[in-house]
Amino acid sequence: MIQREWQRAIKASADPERAERYFRNLSSGSARELLESLSDESRRVLAQVLSGSRALSEQLLANPEWLDDIKDVELLKQPRQAQGINRDVAQFLTPALQTKEYSSAFRELRRWKQRQIFRIAARDLGGLTNVTELTRELSNLADACLQAVYGLCWNQLVERWGAPYHPDPDGKWQPTAFAVLGMGKLGGQELNYSSDADLLFVYTEDGASFKTPPRGKTATGKGIPNYQWFKLLCEMMINELTRLTPEGSLYRIDMRLRPEGKNGPLARSIGSYEIYYAQAGQTWERMMLIKTRPVAGNAALGAEFLEMIQPFRYPRSLAQNIPNEVALTKQRIENEVVKSGELDRNVKLGRGGIREIEFVAQTLQLIHAGRMPFLQGSQTLPTLEKLVKYELLDQGAASHLATAYEFLRNVEHRLQMEDNRQTHTIPDDRAVQERLARLMGFDTRKAFESALDGYRSAVRRIYDLHIYPARSNEDALPIDFDSTEKWTAIFENHSFLDPAKACRLAREFVHGPGFGHLSSRTIEAGMALIRQLLDWCPRKDNSKPYPEIPLSDPDRVLARLDSFVARYGARSTLFDAWNSNPSLFKLLVFVFDRSEFLAEVAIQTPDLIDTLEQTGHIRRKKTRAIMLEELGYGKSDKDQQLWLRRYFQAELMRIGLREIVGLSNLFQSEAELTDLAEAVLEYSLEVCSKRNGFKSPPFAVIGLGKLGGEELVYGSDLDVVFVCPDNVQNLPKLQKVAAELREMMTARTEHGATFELDARLRPDGEKGLLVNTLGSHREYYRSRAMLWEIQALTRARHVAGDEKTGAAFVKLATELADFSGAPKVAAHSGEWLAEIDRMRMRIETERTPTGKQRLAIKTGAGGLIDAEFIAQAVALKEGWHQPNTAKAIERGTGTTLLPAADGHLLEQEFLRLVQIEGILRRWSFESEATLPDDPAPQYRVAVRCGFRDAATFFQTVDQCRQNIRRVYERVFRGKALPAQKAPTLKKTISKTRRK
Repeated sequence: MIQREWQRAIKASADPERAERYFRNLSSGSARELLESLSDESRRVLAQVLSGSRALSEQLLANPEWLDDIKDVELLKQPRQAQGINRDVAQFLTPALQTKEYSSAFRELRRWKQRQIFRIAARDLGGLTNVTELTRELSNLADACLQAVYGLCWNQLVERWGAPYHPDPDGKWQPTAFAVLGMGKLGGQELNYSSDADLLFVYTEDGASFKTPPRGKTATGKGIPNYQWFKLLCEMMINELTRLTPEGSLYRIDMRLRPEGKNGPLARSIGSYEIYYAQAGQTWERMMLIKTRPVAGNAALGAEFLEMIQPFRYPRSLAQNIPNEVALTKQRIENEVVKSGELDRNVKLGRGGIREIEFVAQTLQLIHAGRMPFLQGSQTLPTLEKLVKYELLDQGAASHLATAYEFLRNVEHRLQMEDNRQTHTIPDDRAVQERLARLMGFDTRKAFESALDGYRSAVRRIYDLHIYPARSNEDALPIDFDSTEKWTAIFENHSFLDPAKACRLAREFVHGPGFGHLSSRTIEAGMALIRQLLDWCPRKDNSKPYPEIPLSDPDRVLARLDSFVARYGARSTLFDAWNSNPSLFKLLVFVFDRSEFLAEVAIQTPDLIDTLEQTGHIRRKKTRAIMLEELGYGKSDKDQQLWLRRYFQAELMRIGLREIVGLSNLFQSEAELTDLAEAVLEYSLEVCSKRNGFKSPPFAVIGLGKLGGEELVYGSDLDVVFVCPDNVQNLPKLQKVAAELREMMTARTEHGATFELDARLRPDGEKGLLVNTLGSHREYYRSRAMLWEIQALTRARHVAGDEKTGAAFVKLATELADFSGAPKVAAHSGEWLAEIDRMRMRIETERTPTGKQRLAIKTGAGGLIDAEFIAQAVALKEGWHQPNTAKAIERGTGTTLLPAADGHLLEQEFLRLVQIEGILRRWSFESEATLPDDPAPQYRVAVRCGFRDAATFFQTVDQCRQNIRRVYERVFRGKALPAQKAPTLKKTISKTRRK
């Protein structure tokens, strides 16, 4: 007979009949003594478990010792923290790693995990926890299991294949790290009892495994490539996590959210993820990455991954049709649920379900969190609170959503714990519904259903308010080009200046030049590309939101596409490639829109962009050392000029593409262009030196101007001076080496040139020797150089050749360009500041085209030269050496010539103009520093700079230049104009500069 205390506990449970049956089975076995020792509260908790979960009750019959976990209810009330959980795992994992008894460790891990689930469920069904605490505890448990499986599998793989390594930029082998990222409910620390674990696997970089750790650049006993090594690791981890054993399984693993889904590799390098999300990432992936965090493996790499995806998952600007995309996604989900007949019973995916609450929170995050970092976060309930604080969601709506979320999650948990099955659907069975109602604290099924309907109705109402209803296909294009009139209207509405010509070009693009037969499949593929192209064009009727990144010149892009296809030849192959890899098509389209120079290169070498994208080279940021090493691969080529030009063009394309697709910003491009220039100079000098019998370069190359300041932009010349040691034996022979160097780099061939070398800043200009001794330079600068030549020394930097001589010259330049004390050069007079001012005014007068003062952003008033002269004047007066203009302004801020307020304003506005100059030069790769004066090209430049119209763009530029000229007047003439704040550039300007 059951004791009275037990009778009370069983009767109060959700399913007394089931609870009594399992209690009798338990008490008839070895658990009798433990059962008798339980307190009244422990009995209540156990009765709730027995009535609430068939799966857990069966496990308890097999493992009665688990009853120990509910004896102390006060202890049971406390959630287990991550630190304690990890400590438990370490107790049995550490010995297994030492003894290599991996199988027993996995068995022990599975047993331990099942017991932890029992304890958590007892807290849940006993009413001792809440949804937030419960899901965090389940997530911490999953983290610990994933970390354990990772450690066990890693060790086994290292024993077989050795550890993975990769070369760093200097060619030295470094250990390759690996991290596991959790997404979805695991990423948000909101895991269910029976959730899949959505994972991403990432490693540092490609390389190879070695059983003997490499030392420096030396490595022996190479095993397998890193991509294969990590594929094996991921497969091993997934197998161990999902394996069904007598001890149960750990977790179901879902890898479908990875880039390219089931067709993508299980693991990728972090660079590969970066290029994918930059080029092909979609809205649903942004939302998915909001709920992403490191859960196992190398914590530093996991943090680096989050930093890498930050601009993608929380963009500062986003197309306004995001809610519509979310609504379409939800509609597709509902359609699938409708097919199963569960729309009103599925608490996760159905109407007013958990997914709608998550979509409201994540959509508002996606739109606003890039500009409001406080909104960023992976958990639903805290996000709702943050949205209220930012007044993006009213308090009433947030409270409704939060209460509904907790209610629906509790329903979901009780459905899943019944049979340890992944389900979100309330069964049709009336008896099951009655028990579920009691588990949820309701006396009757009707009361439960009424509450459920109320929550779901409130959620759907709020969802509809914030997420636009999915639109129909209102923008369907004609299926062919028979309707010329309709197509012309479409192109006109999409900002084409010559719609009739666009119609003709589009027809040629899709159908070819008029001869030959194309399959219907190829024509359909071509039409899909035209539809994609139109999505990037601003609409005149505003029927669609303004594109996130709009085309500035759709007419030119379409013409370029037609030329590219004609040059490529295999239209069907090309269309298939572009449709299967939309990021490649988008990349090409924006190259045609953003750079005429790169467009020409792409058309002349159609495979170049494809090669850069497919091989992953576009995602690589290269240093001078890497470029110099790659140039060395061509040392055996007979035609060194051809090799140099091919490498140069490929690198220009890579650098330009990285900036166009957002993998780098202008200042990072400056750094890579400077590295490219130094590598080309160093390599060419080595080649020319060896041709003339020198084992090593016999002189140093000193960079001045933008090269010295590490500020090269597209189309920059290289201002250089060649300096040799004083003890040189054959000076005339060095002139020959320098002349050959200039010829090798600047000679115009059918493959173009590399950088233009400009050596006119050397002593005595074009009349002076190309190469001269350090002593000759010292004597010239001290006694005969003009002030502007001393000013040029403020940007001197050794860039190639003889390092010792280069360092000595930079030291000399630093000494000579120090006007802080007694004069060291004849050009230093008491009027030196006024003389620099007169020189600047002469440049402004003589080099600014007549009537184009407003367009001249370099030479005109308040242009780039104003800022450069200020930086150089401050460096001269303070007596320090900083060749980079922005860094010199930053360093000089707060000095006598440049008060703090002026310095901060000057740096900000200088960087604005630098960005505009870079965008101008990227178009032609020539030394452009004047804005166009015709309306059409003005509009195109404005769009490329992030504006919707030329008027706002010019207003911003005018204000920016007025601010720079105000600071200039203050520095050189001791007067200041009223300060005015420039409008903020639409395009984000990063201050990331080369360190």
